Amino acid sequence: MPKAIHADWDESGWEEDLDGTGEDPPRPRRRARRLPWLRMTLLSGLTVAGLVHFAREEKARPPAPGAPGAVPASVLIAPPPPWRPLPQAAPAYSLDKPFAPPVFSARLHVSGGREDNLVLGRFGEARHARIALVQGEVGTERRSLFVETVRRAAEAGLSVGRTAQSRMEATKFGPVEMAEVTLAGTLAGTLAGTAEQTCQAFRFADAEAAFGFHGWLCGADPESAGALQAVCLIDRISLAAADGAALKALFARAERNRSDVCALAARTAALGVRPPARP
Repeated sequence: MPKAIHADWDESGWEEDLDGTGEDPPRPRRRARRLPWLRMTLLSGLTVAGLVHFAREEKARPPAPGAPGAVPASVLIAPPPPWRPLPQAAPAYSLDKPFAPPVFSARLHVSGGREDNLVLGRFGEARHARIALVQGEVGTERRSLFVETVRRAAEAGLSVGRTAQSRMEATKFGPVEMAEVTLAGTLAGTLAGTAEQTCQAFRFADAEAAFGFHGWLCGADPESAGALQAVCLIDRISLAAADGAALKALFARAERNRSDVCALAARTAALGVRPPARP
């Protein structure tokens, strides 16, 4: 009669009674199922403990002489902006009899220089002008008139198209570099659409007084934005409340050099007579 076999027995752990002795076969051995997992757990724990021990010893060990030390993390600090607005500043310059009420703003450079901006009208109107007057160090290198005009136009939201060769025009401050340029930009008071205007771009610099200005005069027709009109606009610049003996001497000398051409042009314009050409 065959004997029942337990479900946990290893069938390979016993053999059939082939010799006919009739004796019961040896009891099957149970598999040691949990022992490998126990060994793996103990081995993993010992490995982790050994790594932690070696890491602590390496950290506590003093560095060898001449070995490079740890590099501290660098802290990146953004540089301050080069210009700081001066909302409460009083205008240092003024314009005699401007064709539109000037809009004034001022800003201070980190180098100590100051820039006053006077804007007359808006781009796209019959006449528009923008003058930036700088006194002191502003940390910029000398650029060409074209490059300076492109930079200033970009600040005003405009672009420079065609430009003519620059020339020197006589003003009360002395020779001023001037060139005819075409400025393009969005029309004032509209959400879409662009316009182009013919303008006279100009600049002047006096190293002794650390003073200079750059600007442009634009008009709907050449007669309202010609070289003579730009010269007369420059001659209307006067000192209001700026300090500095050299700057005051520069403006005093400029007033003595003022020409009568602009006054004559204003009288003839009122009478409807074309003024004579400037020599």
